[in-house]
Amino acid sequence: MSKLVVIIQCDTVQMRCSGYNCTHSFYNREGKFAEYGDDVRYMSFTCGGCCGVAVAGKLENLLHRLRRFKENYDEVVVHLASCIVSDNYHNPPCPHKNYLIELIERKGFKVVLGSYISKTTTRKREEKIYQEF
Repeated sequence: MSKLVVIIQCDTVQMRCSGYNCTHSFYNREGKFAEYGDDVRYMSFTCGGCCGVAVAGKLENLLHRLRRFKENYDEVVVHLASCIVSDNYHNPPCPHKNYLIELIERKGFKVVLGSYISKTTTRKREEKIYQEF
C-alpha cells in the first residue's frame, strides 16, 4: 500500500486553480483517493509547463529524497490531476498526457489518472459535452 500520494497538476491550470478540490478529495478520501488509509501523506507539484519534461527532474529529486530518508519509492503513487487527463472546466486533456505517463513510469512510479471530478463535470460527460477519460 502507498505511503505517499503525489498529485501532478497542469502548470497552466495552476495559475488560476488553487488545487483545493484535489486536496479536499484527498483528505476526505473521496473518489480516486477512497482506497488510501489515514497514514498516507500527500504532496503536489505542477508538470512545469508544456511539454512536461520538468516532471522527470522533479521525480528524480523526489527519488533522491526518498533514498536519503530511507523510504521506498514503491510506496509512492503519482496521480495525474484531472486537469491533465480529462476534458473539464479548465481545458481539454493535456496533449502531452501520454508523455507524462511515460516519464513517471520510467522513474518506477505507479500512475493513477485523475484526482477530483466535480458533479458538474460528471453531468457534462453524461450529456456528451465533455469526453470520457
